[in-house]
Formats: sequence, C-alpha cells, structure tokens
Amino acid sequence: MKIPLLLVLSAALVSGCIHTHETVINDVSRTAVEFENDAAARDFYEAISRLPNGGQQQESKTEISIPIVFEHERKVVRGPNQAFNQAVNRCDTNRDGKISEAEARIFGATVR
Repeated sequence: MKIPLLLVLSAALVSGCIHTHETVINDVSRTAVEFENDAAARDFYEAISRLPNGGQQQESKTEISIPIVFEHERKVVRGPNQAFNQAVNRCDTNRDGKISEAEARIFGATVR
C-alpha cells in the first residue's frame, strides 16, 4: 500500500502544469477626419481627454483553470481607435467628414 501511495504523491509533485496567458488587442483603423481650423481640433481633442478612461483601452478577461493541471488566461483589449471613431461619430453631426468649430464646441459641452 505504501508504494501506490508513494507513486501517486510523486506523480502529483512532478506533474507539469500548463499555463497560457494571451492578450488580444482588438482595434480598427482610425476614421479619417478633417477640422475646420486649429480651434476645432483643440476643442475636439480636449473633449476626448475628458471622456471616461480618457478614450483609452477597455479590457475583458477570461480565465479557465483546473488546479495543478491547466490554467488558461485570455485578455481582450479594445484599442483606442474605437473610442476615437465613436467620438468622431458623435462630434461630426452633419456627417461631412469635417469637424467644424461649432460641432467641436457642442461635443465638448456634452462631455463635461
């Protein structure tokens, strides 16, 4: 009886564990945008900096593990271009691809 117990204990101690950690960045290309003037660009970018998370990445994490044997972790990070594109869509109300100073001011007022 001592030998099978000893074999089980030594197998548990020397068995390898599988660990995987993966980070996936989901990002899209930035929307092309023009600004009417420097003031419009400044107002737009200042408003973006006031967005929750500063318009930065958002992350989701999935973790699966079976103790001692297997562990898998996967993080999905939303890239900053998605937040930028959403801000452009909110700001460019007439959808002409050009953000006017008035549009930027209105957008900035809604972000506060």
